[in-house]
Amino acid sequence: MEELKVLANSYAEENVINVLKESLAKVYADGYRDGYKARKEEFPIDLCENETEFVDLGLPSGTKWSSDYMMDGNNKEYLPYGRAESLSIPTKEQWEELVDVCKWEFNIDNSFDFCEAQCVGPNGNTLRFERTGKITISDCSDYWEAFFWIKEEKEGNDKCAVHMYNAGKNQSWRNPKTLVEDFYSGYKLPIRLVKEK
Repeated sequence: MEELKVLANSYAEENVINVLKESLAKVYADGYRDGYKARKEEFPIDLCENETEFVDLGLPSGTKWSSDYMMDGNNKEYLPYGRAESLSIPTKEQWEELVDVCKWEFNIDNSFDFCEAQCVGPNGNTLRFERTGKITISDCSDYWEAFFWIKEEKEGNDKCAVHMYNAGKNQSWRNPKTLVEDFYSGYKLPIRLVKEK
């Protein structure tokens, strides 16, 4: 029996380092994956949150909207829907809440082009939506209009986006709620972010 203990101890000494290495490597990899998953679920903005200022408008849902479009340096960032959907972009319901709850004012220039929309929340805080245009094939087009992607689950290559523009000098502004339209998902539109309560 004493000989079995000696053999077992010898075996353990020879293999303990390999077993410990494998165990620690597995624990490390599992912890890394779990931490990454938890971080991604908690903060789906990919580190942008540190650079993004959110405005509390006093909305019933508690949703906060980014004070400006997402920026790439000093310029607005334009992304196709496939890249935008992984960010914390607003849903159609969040957009409709913004339209229904806030007071909207629109600035039009002398040639009746859209300059910006401003919305004032119930608590008096404001957001501005400047004209942005969209990038279709290579250049920015419709620069006198404003766009940004809306998150949705719809299949296919057409995805929803908010589209703001002036309907014409002889027409009144449309209700912004009606300005959710389909655009080709490969077009590059600017990004507005939201943060839920």
